[in-house]
Amino acid sequence: MRRLLLCSAVLLSGAAMPALAQESPAEATANESDGDIVVTGSRIRSPNLESVSPVTTVAAEEFAVRGTVRTEDLVNQLPQVFAAQGAANSNEATGTAQVDLRGLSPSRTLVLINGRRLPYGSPKNIPSDINQVPTPLIQSVEVLTGGASAVYGSDAIAGVVNFKLMDNFSGVRFTGSIGGYQHTNDRDELRDLLDRNNAAVPGAYLKPDKNVWNGFTTEVSAVFGGNIDEGRGNVTGYATYRKVNAILQKDYDYSACALGATGPGGSQFSCSGSATNDPANFTNAGRIPGLPTSFRATRDGQFVPGSLTYNFAPYNYYQRPDERYTLGANAHYEVNENFTPYLEVGFMEDRSIAQIAPGTNSAGITVGAGSISGINCDNPFLSAQQASFLCTSRGLSTGSIYDAQGNYVGPQSVATGVLVARRNVEGGNRQDDIQHQSYRIVLGARGDIGGPFKYDVYGIYSKVNYRSRFSGDANRQRTANAFNAVRNSAGQIVCAINADANPNNNDPRCSPLNYFSGAASQDAVDYVAEVKSITGDTNLVNIVAAVDGNLGDWGITSPFANNGVAVAFGYEYRKNSVDYQPDEIYQAAASPELPISGSVAVKELFGELIVPIVEDKPFFQSLSFEGAYRYSDYDSGFKTDTYKLGLNWSPVRDFRFRGSYQRAVRAPNVIELFSSQQLFEVELTENANGSYDPCSGANPIATFAQCARTGVTAGQYGNIVDNPAGQFNSLIGGNPDLDPETAKTLSLGAVFEPRFVPGLSISVDYFDIKVENLVGSVNPNLSIANCLANGDPYFCSLIQRSPESGSLWQGENGYFRRFNVNTGSLQTKGVDLVVDYRMNLNDLGINAGRLNFNLVGTYLDSYKTVPLPNSPEADVYECKGLYAGLCGRPRPEWRHKFMTTWSPADRFSLTGTWRYVSSVKIAQTSSQPALTGSFSEVNRELGSRSYFDLAAAFEVRKDLTFRAGVNNLFDKDPPLTTTAAIEDGGNGNTYPQFYDAAGRYFFLSASVGF
Repeated sequence: MRRLLLCSAVLLSGAAMPALAQESPAEATANESDGDIVVTGSRIRSPNLESVSPVTTVAAEEFAVRGTVRTEDLVNQLPQVFAAQGAANSNEATGTAQVDLRGLSPSRTLVLINGRRLPYGSPKNIPSDINQVPTPLIQSVEVLTGGASAVYGSDAIAGVVNFKLMDNFSGVRFTGSIGGYQHTNDRDELRDLLDRNNAAVPGAYLKPDKNVWNGFTTEVSAVFGGNIDEGRGNVTGYATYRKVNAILQKDYDYSACALGATGPGGSQFSCSGSATNDPANFTNAGRIPGLPTSFRATRDGQFVPGSLTYNFAPYNYYQRPDERYTLGANAHYEVNENFTPYLEVGFMEDRSIAQIAPGTNSAGITVGAGSISGINCDNPFLSAQQASFLCTSRGLSTGSIYDAQGNYVGPQSVATGVLVARRNVEGGNRQDDIQHQSYRIVLGARGDIGGPFKYDVYGIYSKVNYRSRFSGDANRQRTANAFNAVRNSAGQIVCAINADANPNNNDPRCSPLNYFSGAASQDAVDYVAEVKSITGDTNLVNIVAAVDGNLGDWGITSPFANNGVAVAFGYEYRKNSVDYQPDEIYQAAASPELPISGSVAVKELFGELIVPIVEDKPFFQSLSFEGAYRYSDYDSGFKTDTYKLGLNWSPVRDFRFRGSYQRAVRAPNVIELFSSQQLFEVELTENANGSYDPCSGANPIATFAQCARTGVTAGQYGNIVDNPAGQFNSLIGGNPDLDPETAKTLSLGAVFEPRFVPGLSISVDYFDIKVENLVGSVNPNLSIANCLANGDPYFCSLIQRSPESGSLWQGENGYFRRFNVNTGSLQTKGVDLVVDYRMNLNDLGINAGRLNFNLVGTYLDSYKTVPLPNSPEADVYECKGLYAGLCGRPRPEWRHKFMTTWSPADRFSLTGTWRYVSSVKIAQTSSQPALTGSFSEVNRELGSRSYFDLAAAFEVRKDLTFRAGVNNLFDKDPPLTTTAAIEDGGNGNTYPQFYDAAGRYFFLSASVGF
């Protein structure tokens, strides 16, 4: 049906539209009218408006030059942007694509289309999903630095990303593109490592082929439009289809196993993995005398001391498969100068599969609050050696108790407190089938009111439907039923619930589960299997009424200026709603996920002012003041105000200095306010001895006195099992008492456009953004470090160890508390540099066409966190040039993108791009008290990376263009680490949303118009 709609739209457009594809001359924005332009960061329309805030613009041509299929891929390469949720996330994936300006988190970046809001990305994860943006219609992308809440309202803390779309297309244009990745696996040390591990565990550490091709992508699109009534109106429509194939980590020698550290000080990579294995690993959490703390089963039915890890990496996606359809149209018609109605409608359907390795299944016969443990010593699947190892040699009987009628009563002995960690390989990979459907309608009108004033009134209704179907997990109670295998009076192996005298607990589907040797039976696997789903939606209702005008028409002009005072003012109403409904299986899970239903609404008044103070005077080519104010009244009870103050000064035409100071606000969103408590993965940084939990292992890196502060008992010390995957539990949840965040933004810059060098433009801008009253949670790395170091009661109270085992990952009753609170502050400072130079070589006497150079770079001067409002100086930490631990994702000091385009002829161009990321060191290398600590030497530094891209375009004729190119031309590998946390975008031993992780990307596209 969807393909039929797509084809129908294209065919209808071809029948209805003119034969020549062209774009109307207006290029500034969809709101351009009578020569006036609107820049991102203001609602004032003016023929000569210049932004007081730094704005970086990405033209539509760059999407084509890079073969961009996913908008996120291009936006993430801007040095102002840090990677967020995207196609390279699989574990804990949301299925959305987000933008994170300045690394302040996606929730603090406002995303707009034509200056108007996008809705929440999904009811599961709030930041806007740029999958909703129709790529073929993008005219440009403007990235504004610094707070813009006074103009746009909440969320514009770090800045704004505004996608400007065409609304003036005439004709029909079809575009098709294909692409894919190629990589040469030539890391001999890693290939040898895989060989050594595969020799020990055959089939678990397979070496990838030397040459791999994967991740193929296809996109087709149609843009169609036509002018109405001699250009008084236009209708522009679009339809797109995109398909992206999966990439598995097994295809790369640097991601085919989960890397760990070994050797002196952790100086060498090893293949690590998960402590939940097949065959199963066991932990003596009940401290049965003489029984080893850790032991494992073998495939031939033996118990031996120690444990083995499971290599989960090969099954995880490095790139999620994705299939997307979009369909929509923009229209406007000038009835008269007082009334121009306009319409934007858009539909998007996206389906993506997130896949990780087969599920972890904790087994046992006793289900408690947050745990499952214990093995009945009469379990018939225990071999004679296993029964002796576990029970009889420990003084436990393997006998059974039956009543007079032969009904099973129970075992004579239970190996109490033994934890079973079995990888559910028979149940297949865990998959989350994520679907989003979004609808967006904008209906508005603009025109002249009278005098100098113009109006723009519009309403937005957006809805995002969310569906998730998760498979591959095992049901806790059914696992306990099946694991409790016994012999009935006839000597058959059955589930205990079907052998006892109680008919009410019988379950004819129950099939005994053998986790003591080889594969479990298919009947048992099917019985414990669990498929669960979530449905939900999020809605945005947004009504804006704005009036702007130039008061110079009324004579309100500075005596030293030619242009009048410009103003804008208006009213805005906005309501975001979320309805999130996990099914009964989710709600009854060991770590339940509960429904969320709520909304946040706000009424706002806003105003803007631009005052030209001096113009066309010596040393004052122009001097203007810019101000804005917004008052917000939220239905949750709080009121806020935001403002902007700015100056533009051009002493001569070649120079312009600009500066602004802004106060921005972000109100807590629905998820932050109302989400239920649930367990979520968190990763600790690897210590020098290879451990993650400093209180784990036979010889913990932390002393008993230190570990006791975290809740470790004397009996547990030296017996706590570490998680070699570095993944631990955290208990997260919302907080309805959150207050809004506030941010203060300072921006100072200069723009240099010298007349003596035609075509050259240089801008340098300093930014300082400080967010206070930060909505977030306390990082577990900080909690455990402070608790160990000084026993701070607050931080120690955030650590809940399992009463039985002392673990922070085995079962659900050991975790870090990470509820949403208003924490301390986060401040980032730096400098943006943009250089653009365009030259005609013919002017130099070289008959070789044109050269264009464009450099966009960012220097990070500071990224400082104050964890709590009352944090002492010792707890404050600076993350410039660091990564991991408290610093999270990489924070390089310098990043840039340098493009050079040579056009030797009008119909041919060649573009080379150099993308650079400076090196970062692991946070623990810092001498700062809050950061310094133990680390593995292999994680000391993520080296700098230079990526080179090459693309060519050939215009056969005006309406037929071919493009081809390769990104990451030299197949540069990503930097590797054992401690790339999932919540920081880590996947496959690196940060694949930040570094190129899949090899070279080849693409080919063609565009034809009529």
